[in-house]
Parts: sequence; C-alpha cells; structure tokens
Amino acid sequence: MMKKLLMAVLLMQLSATAAVAQDKTLLISESGLPYTAQTWFAYGSESIDQKDIVACWDQGKRIVTAAYTGEGWFVIMAGNTPYTMQTYLVSDAWPEEWIAQKTQEGYAITSMSRSHSQWLVVLSQGSGISRQIIWQNTWDNLAPWIAEQKRDGFSITDLAFDGKQWLVVMSQNSKFVSQGYFTSDTNNDMMRSIQSEVWNRGFNLHQVAYGGGKYIVTFGNYAYGDERFQNLQVSPDDPKDYIRKQWEKGICIAYIGGGIVTPTKR
Repeated sequence: MMKKLLMAVLLMQLSATAAVAQDKTLLISESGLPYTAQTWFAYGSESIDQKDIVACWDQGKRIVTAAYTGEGWFVIMAGNTPYTMQTYLVSDAWPEEWIAQKTQEGYAITSMSRSHSQWLVVLSQGSGISRQIIWQNTWDNLAPWIAEQKRDGFSITDLAFDGKQWLVVMSQNSKFVSQGYFTSDTNNDMMRSIQSEVWNRGFNLHQVAYGGGKYIVTFGNYAYGDERFQNLQVSPDDPKDYIRKQWEKGICIAYIGGGIVTPTKR
C-alpha cells in the first residue's frame, strides 16, 4: 500500500476579543478515482452560480462534493461519475418536502453542507443507494442512534453542523462496506488519530467535518479499491494551488468539507 500522507495547516488563534475565525476548508485527495476532467468553483461571499453548474452538467460532469468552506461555497465536479442525473437546492431551511419528492423520483442525497444561513443539498440518480434516513440532534444524542442504524446496514454518507446541532445522513448500499468514526477537539489530536487509527490500520478516510468545536472523522473500507493514496489538507493557505498540484500528480479531489467556526471568547 502506498504511504498515506497527512498535511494540515493550523488556523491562526482567535484574538482576545470575541471574533469569528475563518471557516474550515477540509480537502481529501485520492488516487485511483475514475473521474475525468475534474473542475471546481469557489464563490467567496457570493451565491452559487447556477450557470456554472448547468454548463458542466451539459458536458457530462456531475457534482462529486460540495461544502461551505473558508472559500465560501466550494463545488467540485467531474466526468465519469456513477451519477446519471443530478439536482441541487440552496435553501434557508432544511428542504424536507423537496428531498422527499426527489427521493420518490429515484434520487439520493450525495452531498450536503450548511453555511451560516443556508443549506446546500445535492441529490443524484445512479448512486446505488437504496435507502436513506436523516436525523438532526446534538452529537451526544446522535451517537446511540448512529450505532443502531449501523446494525441495520446503514453508513454515514454525509453530516453537517448548523451552528447548534449536527444533521446526519445515513444510507444503505452506499460505496462504504465498513465504517467507524471518532471525534477530536483539535487539529493535532485529529492528525494523530487519523494516522494511527485509519491509515496505519489500512483503512481510508471517508469524511472529515467540523462544528461545535470538534472534528468528526468517518473512515473504513470501500466496496472497491481500498489500495488508495490519500492526503488530507486542513485550511490550506491557497486551496486552488493545492488542488492544481494534486491534479498535476494525477490525483483527484475526493471530498471537500467545511464547518462553522463559532465565536469564541478568550
């Protein structure tokens, strides 16, 4: 197995007065992905431009991952994904009725994220997911519920923090065949745990999310192709340059995550 590397750039500490730090940008790059012609859009403080997404859809590309990050909304698209059709919605409230309607049409949630004021939900056909369940609560209350769903064959396929609670999407027949998770309060603790509990044990990162002062890391085995090179970058100084360098090595961006950094007094 190729050696898996972990790089992280620590955020600057908050000042002595109350302040909101830069929101996190969490990038997982991976070798061995089938994607072609990968591209990205970062919107800063602007809304997602639907014209960008539609133009890529017309080229056969699909959204593979999207999140609210230190760069604002960040969307990564690629060709040669399993997704046949795709739709997305940006909404102030969690769009429960819209999701229910799209689920009846054969769609499943394949990416979601929360900014300080809005939800982004991406649904796709062709994911292979047969069933999804969603619950929102504090992490302590979610943990026993997650354990119960895992016994029924569900895996965590997405999670996001809304500033107060976590929303978790769990799916059956996802691309994950085994999964564990852990939480960490700091970058350093997270890095050590990823190296020792994930990569040194032959597992792969699935997702890294941040909220409420903690990281949540999911990991395990894929249904295929576990022999992957992976790299995690936390809030790089220049995400665009990092992505470009990964592409030059023939490595794709598998996942982008974010997380709201809440005001902190020191």
